[in-house]
Amino acid sequence: MRVLALDFDGVICDSAREAFLVALRTYASFYPDSALLTAVRSRLGSLEGDPHSDPAYAAFLDLLPLGNRAEDFGVALLAIEGGARISDQEQYDEFYDHQDEGWRRRFHHRFYEQRAALRDDHRRAWLALHSVYEPLPDILSRLASTYHLAIATAKDEASVRVLLEDFGIAPLFGPGTVLDKETGVQKTDHLRHLRATLGVDFAAITFLEDKVKHLERAAALGVRPVLAGWGYGTPREKEVARRAGIPVAGLDDLEQVLASGRAS
Repeated sequence: MRVLALDFDGVICDSAREAFLVALRTYASFYPDSALLTAVRSRLGSLEGDPHSDPAYAAFLDLLPLGNRAEDFGVALLAIEGGARISDQEQYDEFYDHQDEGWRRRFHHRFYEQRAALRDDHRRAWLALHSVYEPLPDILSRLASTYHLAIATAKDEASVRVLLEDFGIAPLFGPGTVLDKETGVQKTDHLRHLRATLGVDFAAITFLEDKVKHLERAAALGVRPVLAGWGYGTPREKEVARRAGIPVAGLDDLEQVLASGRAS
């Protein structure tokens, strides 16, 4: 059996706009008088507007590949508001470590409360904040004939399942194949779980992810890492991956990279 484990956000789903807006809602619950929130509101009209032209959103996108879980959205907003200069993973990790652990934990839990409220009470508006990366559904349908497909994500399974259904690819991921934030903090926890439940060696697992640090840790287990060259990754991530010998795939050559191991 060959297994293809995929990250969800930034690999299957573009959820950056949703993450930004829910993060702003959560941030407002901690810092209602934040200068960042005042500026964003003045530019968007509300915290629910389209952020694409907002400079804070551009900065948020730049930091996305350096984080991991929901608390990282809050840490990113702190960095943006404070004008922190973060250009690589080491600088981000240092900034993250300087933030209060209790605050990070509370932000994480409150973020999911805000997301669940938006998802459950305003389902159509919430779905509209997401899109699938085309033509990935067709690609995954073909890959399902040769791979056991699974998802390894820091998101919650309830949200992932709703979105998979909306994208029309839910049947590709059967019971027990969506490993979410409850599986563990690190993606290595997800990969170990897959190895144990499916009874395969790590060498039989390929992990498609947009964050280099997760791929480096996966490679240390013996899992084959592949960087998703679309989504949230920046030239910074692609260069770091190539220096580490990690293949970089695009949506136009993903199947070829998976088959051959050659980087694009």
